[in-house]
Amino acid sequence: MKKISSLLVATIVILMAACTGKPTPKEYTLTGNLSGGGSDSLLVYLQAIDENTGEFVSVDTATVQNGTFVFKGLAEDSPMLRFISAEGLSKPVLIAIESGNIDVSFDTAFVATVKGTALNDKYQEFSNKRNKISDDLRALSKLSKDAENAGTLTPEYEKQLDDKYDSLYNGMKKEVFDFTKANITNPLGVYVLIDRGVSFDADQLKELLPALDPKTKTNPRILKLEKRLEALEGTEIGKQFVDIKGTTPEGKEVSLSDYAGKGKYVLVDFWASWCPPCRKEMPLVVEAYKKYKNKGFEIVGVSLDDDKAAWEKGIKDLNITWPQISDLKGWKTELGAAYAVNSIPHTVLLDKEGKIIAKDLRGDQLSEKLAELLK
Repeated sequence: MKKISSLLVATIVILMAACTGKPTPKEYTLTGNLSGGGSDSLLVYLQAIDENTGEFVSVDTATVQNGTFVFKGLAEDSPMLRFISAEGLSKPVLIAIESGNIDVSFDTAFVATVKGTALNDKYQEFSNKRNKISDDLRALSKLSKDAENAGTLTPEYEKQLDDKYDSLYNGMKKEVFDFTKANITNPLGVYVLIDRGVSFDADQLKELLPALDPKTKTNPRILKLEKRLEALEGTEIGKQFVDIKGTTPEGKEVSLSDYAGKGKYVLVDFWASWCPPCRKEMPLVVEAYKKYKNKGFEIVGVSLDDDKAAWEKGIKDLNITWPQISDLKGWKTELGAAYAVNSIPHTVLLDKEGKIIAKDLRGDQLSEKLAELLK
């Protein structure tokens, strides 16, 4: 039998792959289909994320023809994350670039479904679960708003809706954490960690961050999560308060240490004038302050406003009479970062020596706690 050269064998393999229409192991084909007409000539962008800035950068462009667009190329040994962006899309669509055929279909509302390869199928399943919970949360919010407008939002019904909302929201957080943990060694898990990491508690971050690839740990956005973990651990219940310094509406520099650890119970109240839940909660805080301010209780408000005039108006409109500080940096505030604040209202209660004894006292919980402490 005659021997066949290795070059000839390689040529035959390539020809066979071409004849069957199947991609070679390193090739990917990303095909997008848009429902309805009117999309032809639309430009579609394949984008990457700049790991330093978090901004989208276009790496390829395609044009819609007959309702379809196609991107082709070579996949890396490890999957790459890319995003589809086009006019009409509310946000870029996440794609895992890996060898094989990837299909992206858009409905008439430009909502995307991605399938065809292992990671894309896995992420789509996760997205479907998350979207279902989001729809349920919006439905509950509508029920609450409709009942409020109709004058039928009784305290009992409001609590029932709030309990359902909290249950769904906690379910959402569990889905996000479970997916991240299961995929922490691939780009999808890392992406969700970066995108949603601020919602994870200290124990969750301590479980996820060490599992990252060493190269990934140098990502600036991962380093921010490391700092967040430090802040979470440094402000746990039982720890001494972390001092922060801000400016009052009058322009005076004031530190939390000017009040904390001075023999009074101190509530550090993170809020903002633009925050509806904060405004809803504030009358209860005002009531508690009136009742206990002369019994060894103080409040230091820390505003996440970035507009001084809006902050001052909020103080006046909400009848806030306790000390207030801010750095007027909004969500970029260093004051909030020191306490790992990722949502407001957020409260931290300090004892007379400045030790953290409670967090996130909402509704009547604050008055009940103060009644216990200041008998």
